Amino acid sequence: MQCVCAVPEEEDNKGRSSDGRGEPSYELKCLQMGDHHDMADSANTSDKCKRRKVLYSLNNHRHRLRLCCTILSWVVLLSLTSFVIWLHLRMEGLRTEKDLLTDKVLKDAQLLASLQYRTGQLVSEKAELDNRLTYGICEIEKLQNTSVVLRTRLNDVSKDLTDKGSTLRTVRDRLIMLGGCDNCLIRDCSDAKVWNALDGVYPIWPRNFTNALYVYCDMSSEGGGWTLIQRRLDGSVKFNRSWLDYRDGFGDLSGELWIGNENLYYLLSQKDYRLRIDLEDWDGNRSFAEYDTFRIESEEDNYRLRLGTYVAGDAGDSMTGGNSTFQIFNRDLNNMQFSTVDRDNDASTKQNCARQYKGGWWYKDCYSANLNGLYYKVGKYGVKGAPSSPVQDGIEWFTWTGWYYSLKAVSMKVKPAL
Repeated sequence: MQCVCAVPEEEDNKGRSSDGRGEPSYELKCLQMGDHHDMADSANTSDKCKRRKVLYSLNNHRHRLRLCCTILSWVVLLSLTSFVIWLHLRMEGLRTEKDLLTDKVLKDAQLLASLQYRTGQLVSEKAELDNRLTYGICEIEKLQNTSVVLRTRLNDVSKDLTDKGSTLRTVRDRLIMLGGCDNCLIRDCSDAKVWNALDGVYPIWPRNFTNALYVYCDMSSEGGGWTLIQRRLDGSVKFNRSWLDYRDGFGDLSGELWIGNENLYYLLSQKDYRLRIDLEDWDGNRSFAEYDTFRIESEEDNYRLRLGTYVAGDAGDSMTGGNSTFQIFNRDLNNMQFSTVDRDNDASTKQNCARQYKGGWWYKDCYSANLNGLYYKVGKYGVKGAPSSPVQDGIEWFTWTGWYYSLKAVSMKVKPAL
């Protein structure tokens, strides 16, 4: 009796795992063969058993290879997945870098354009500075030439002052020679004209006046001998001043001035004086107004104006209105007290005329003449294309130029009445 190997088919099929990847198991069984079989059958059975072993071995290898291939497939799949993810991340990184580079290129382009624009500006500024430098050199040359001219003029003025100093010394010597002759003292410019007929600054000695009073004497207009009490020429002196300034006087004797109300009071208290007012507009036209008497009261009466009759001139009577058909708002300034920005003595119940019209004057409600107003360097003002002002606060003489016309030059001067 012999034992042969046999692999049952059912067990062969059962030995595999359900997913086909499990390792198959086989059970070898021994088959009993009867003695009645011959040797040939036994050999065939042995060959079959070997073939089954070979097939088993091949199947076993095949399943192992399939398992290895499956594992390798998963490894490759995972590797490819990881590689794809890496590629995706790398692409995102490159895209981000590309965006950053694009932004940087745009910013660099904008910076380049800005630098080019700034370079153009700097070139223009350099050209402008070159022009200014050239202009400055020309101005320096002009100033040097002007300096030479001014030096020459200064020498001329110095010589003129020397001559006038000599004249004053002559006058002083003559006064010394006159001794104590009270009636022979120079009381005003009409007295000074007896000794000298040149325009200029002279000392006078009004009665009851402690010291000499220096005044400007007009020796050439209308027979000469005029004592200047007010003058406006170029706006170099401010006339919107306090009561004390107008009381004591201010300005330059050779330029714009106000003699001072106290000085004027002592001057006019000596005798009867007449008043002449000379006017000039911005076209070079000249006019005047003359009154036969002119005096003022003391400070106790706020330097009240006492003005006589308008007797001569083509400017019209803007002080009293007595020789005018206008009679503007009853603005006769005669008998009015003097007003300043800090002392309101006018007849207006609505305003301080001196503050409103920018100067000390004998205001009523308020004026037709305002010779101490603001100095406008143009005729018409308060209109389009000219300095603006809501009120008529310029240097005005209504009967000659009307409202809103500021005169170029005015002067007030006195002389003993005829």
